[in-house]
Amino acid sequence: MNSSQSSFTDLNDWALVYQNLQTIEPEYLSLKLKLHFKTLPNFDDFIKLYESSKFGCDEVWNQNEEIFLQLVVLSLNPRCIKNRFDWEKVQKLMPKQRSLSELCFKFQSFYKAQLPRQPWSSFEDKTLLKIILDNTSRCKKKWSSIANQYNLICKSEILRNAKQCRERWNNKLDPQINREPWSKSEELHFLQLLLQNGRRWADISLKLSMITKYKRRTEFALKHKFKQLQKHYGHKAKRLNKTDFEISPRWNIQEIDMILSKIEILQEKSKKILTQEYSFCEFLSLDSEFSLVIIKNGCLIKL
Repeated sequence: MNSSQSSFTDLNDWALVYQNLQTIEPEYLSLKLKLHFKTLPNFDDFIKLYESSKFGCDEVWNQNEEIFLQLVVLSLNPRCIKNRFDWEKVQKLMPKQRSLSELCFKFQSFYKAQLPRQPWSSFEDKTLLKIILDNTSRCKKKWSSIANQYNLICKSEILRNAKQCRERWNNKLDPQINREPWSKSEELHFLQLLLQNGRRWADISLKLSMITKYKRRTEFALKHKFKQLQKHYGHKAKRLNKTDFEISPRWNIQEIDMILSKIEILQEKSKKILTQEYSFCEFLSLDSEFSLVIIKNGCLIKL
């Protein structure tokens, strides 16, 4: 054994290392790591594990050595936080001489595969939805806690992080998502908010929901609507010299003209719709008889 390697001659030092292991949470760590142990060994078994790891071919890792590597690394970094690994300390505590890169690569092999682009299954959606709806303080969601709870229930090889859970809720699962066709009025309000706020989709979504009974458009839906606007009106916009709207400094002149042109088109359509509205009322004729009349485009039509 290399002189830099440790030994169990001073049990007090090893007792400190073992004491650090008492702070780890195997259930939580098993979400991201393929642990070779379900519960922590007692101190005597910890020592035996070290001694048994000394034997065998140096080129091949035996299971006891892998378990001991996991225990040593986690004793120094209980939450397994990236960029907080001290591989030189790990190297000194291992029973066999291993290079720093060898230790690092071996520990990396314990990580479970994370597939961030993997499609969500129906079971995953139902699980996440239930966790959030059962949360009594839904207005103050702690997404890291929700993600941990979700992964514990699903017990899948595919881990979902806090960002993925938040985006899945905001773009797909939230019952308050507005999936109705866009009305002309809503589209007009959207363009006005777009002009004033720039590409601040979350702010626009919140403000737009105030005129749609708090049914909100997702950020994805708003971005898609804007892309449609660029596609159909990007090259047709005419230069407008004057406007009463507040304009965000984030827009360039071409984008401003494009949005204002669309606003003007919608306003013209709204005026035409108003002038073409039908109404009816009772009408007293010259012979003192009541008649039902229809008003179309401001003109009286007697039935």
